[in-house]
Amino acid sequence: MYPGNPATAVEPSRTRSRSNTEPYTAPHTASWAEGLAALRARQQRTANTALAAVGLVGGVALGLTFQAIWPLGSTLADLLWAASVLAAVVGTYGVLILLVLIARLPVLERAIGQDRLVVAHKRIAPWALSLVAAHVVLVVASYARTAVVSWWSELWSLNTTTPWILPATAGLAALVLAGLTSWRHARSRMRHETWWTIHLYTYLGIALAFAHQITAGGPFMTGWARALWVALYVATFGSILWFRVLVPLRRSWRHDLRVAAVVRETPDMVSVLVSGRNLRALGVQPGQFFNWRFLHPGLRYEAHPYSLSGLPRQGMMRLTVKALGDASTALADVPVGTRVLVEGPYGATTPVRVRGSRVVLVAAGAGIAPIRTLVDTLGAHLPVDVIYRASNPQDLALAQELRGLARPNRVRVHLMAGSRTTYPLTADHLYSLVGPLSDADVFVCGPESLNQLVERSARELGADPDRIHHEEFNL
Repeated sequence: MYPGNPATAVEPSRTRSRSNTEPYTAPHTASWAEGLAALRARQQRTANTALAAVGLVGGVALGLTFQAIWPLGSTLADLLWAASVLAAVVGTYGVLILLVLIARLPVLERAIGQDRLVVAHKRIAPWALSLVAAHVVLVVASYARTAVVSWWSELWSLNTTTPWILPATAGLAALVLAGLTSWRHARSRMRHETWWTIHLYTYLGIALAFAHQITAGGPFMTGWARALWVALYVATFGSILWFRVLVPLRRSWRHDLRVAAVVRETPDMVSVLVSGRNLRALGVQPGQFFNWRFLHPGLRYEAHPYSLSGLPRQGMMRLTVKALGDASTALADVPVGTRVLVEGPYGATTPVRVRGSRVVLVAAGAGIAPIRTLVDTLGAHLPVDVIYRASNPQDLALAQELRGLARPNRVRVHLMAGSRTTYPLTADHLYSLVGPLSDADVFVCGPESLNQLVERSARELGADPDRIHHEEFNL
């Protein structure tokens, strides 16, 4: 299954004049569209319920906070203390939400989508960390003013005399370090493995800060308020342990996943065929990805997100990977029989997102992997245009398969081997290929620069922003 597909020099698609860009039509399966609409409605209800739960719990925590700081004192020290408690509760609750967003809860993954969860994580993180840091500054200032000592003296005193404050300070340092290294400029200068290791300390930092929250003052010292705060931590960390550690381990061993073959697709891309038992039970959808961990020297330490380029079929599934780092490069030499651990499937860039009457799929490099799996399903129900750009003909991985999928009045394949100036994918260029996009869903998978370019071009051609889809693999 999934035989090797040596790269073949393929004649690139030629752009057409605007007079030849009228969208073609193909039968639209009404029952399929109705099923997608019903599924989206269920997912929206789930998302609304999740948001309501977050708001309810947050409202209760905020109410307990105001109860603890009310009535406000009249001195500056009292006001600083009240502000510090408020910042601590809101900031810490925000940090717990950050963890839930990346806990890979199936209910949230299906209802909201990993791409949107990652965007929310990135937006909330600076505010949550800033509030936690503000709490430290404010509470130390309050105590220093009361004791009539310097801010630094009071900070030293709290860390050396108050139980659980020193671990909390260490926890804050871990959070700040993770936040700083997540800035795009800083992250671009370090290896992914280094960034990932530093980010793991986020969990340790949050855990270290927990004890002082229920022992050193504030609204969660006693009674049901304390029970609520403890339950929030248990639920958050329990979800992470269950869905990101225990379930993947159990699933990988149950399906007995192993490397079956490694096929060279292009000079810098390989396909890895993975065999296993009852793979359909994994429930993977077209366009989704797994976090893969190959139990081979050099690959065991960290899991990496790779999309499937071939869905489970006859005991086999396939991922296609481009050599962009140490791990992806090492995959070319992974031995047959190597055991594989997977976490997932993840990703909401699936057919359920489709609302238009046709689909445009755009890929570059290894981004062809999820696009390849989407073609089969979407092409059976809607008109589909597949646009695949690469620098050279030999870099067009899976080119033969794509050419074989082309069907008159159903699936059109545009293989673009050449420079970006030849195939710029600007609005005019995209129009010459697929016409206006007001009735289309656009899926794009490639480097971030390509994703942004296609999104801008699609919007200029009338695409609804909610119908432009791309996956976020990393935080």
